[in-house]
Amino acid sequence: MNNDKGIALLLVLWVITLLTVICAEFSWTMRTETVITRNFRDGEQAAYCAEAGINKAIVELMRNMNRPPSRSTLEEPDKEAPPLVWEPGIGPINFSFGDYTCAVSIEDENNKIGINAFLREAKKNPAKLKALLEEKIGLEGEERDTVADSMIDWWDADHEITGVNGAEQDYYRSLAEPHACRDGDLPVIEDLLLVKGIDERIFYGDAGNPEHAASIGADELQALLTGEDGGQDAVAQQQEKAAARDEQDEQKKRNLGLVNIFTTFSTSTTFKIDINTASTAQLQLLEGMDAETAQMIVRARKEKRFASPADRLPEFKNHEVWKKDITIGSEGEARYYRIKSRGLVEAASRNITGVVLLTRNNFFIMHWQEGS
Repeated sequence: MNNDKGIALLLVLWVITLLTVICAEFSWTMRTETVITRNFRDGEQAAYCAEAGINKAIVELMRNMNRPPSRSTLEEPDKEAPPLVWEPGIGPINFSFGDYTCAVSIEDENNKIGINAFLREAKKNPAKLKALLEEKIGLEGEERDTVADSMIDWWDADHEITGVNGAEQDYYRSLAEPHACRDGDLPVIEDLLLVKGIDERIFYGDAGNPEHAASIGADELQALLTGEDGGQDAVAQQQEKAAARDEQDEQKKRNLGLVNIFTTFSTSTTFKIDINTASTAQLQLLEGMDAETAQMIVRARKEKRFASPADRLPEFKNHEVWKKDITIGSEGEARYYRIKSRGLVEAASRNITGVVLLTRNNFFIMHWQEGS
């Protein structure tokens, strides 16, 4: 006998199961799209926040050009200190507007060596370039020779390999992602990242790529996607740790990167560092200058700018060694500045690096690079 009892209930259960799966998938899809939309929104807001940081730095630097050279941030000790003066070499400068946070660092490009002019001299005698790579970047042996020879070959117009470690057109065409050898002046310093032997460690130094400064780990990302309560806290902790690492880096001697030493916006082949605008990294380029002395000089000029190369500087360590390589820039003169701005909005961050030519009454954007 056919027994059809319960078949309807079984069909209903299967239909309910199917609908449950469909609803769960729909709910997950909607949740994922919500997270993606939120991240996109936060990313766009962070990008505009970083752009605001660039513009804020330009305005403040132009304002500084009209300040007297004797300006002190602590002119009246009995009164509350005035607002922070934005200057090169003292960043990162943090400021907030609304729910947004921005961290800005300013470097004086005039304190660097002109890469194109320097490579022109290195073509005739590579010894100076190799000595610089060894002393300031920490390269040795074959790695040092490879970077030096390849930099010269990247710049020079001929197709003859320099030394035994250089690289010309054939090498770059044979790469997995082939590209042409520059064979001419570098338009931007980031061009060096394409050169044989140069990676981010050599280019950025121990400080690392600024685009990675606010990155989050897999656990924090998973917490954000799953909506766990600790997601936002984990990201905040990650950002605090990054800031602490940056502060610790300033307290110790570290290898610099090519970006700290060279620029395409100068024709100088020797260091002549403005003591009022140099960062601690740039000050350490001076012969006989150590990290501790560089930090002391930066702290001293926060209180009062140096009026001349002899103003208070003889009291610092090894002054007789590095005094020949320092200068005091003229107030109001046109200068190139590299401005790095990082916008932070909740879990998202965006980085913008711009090189700006500033005059007393105008500015010109010479280079603009955006990153995540």
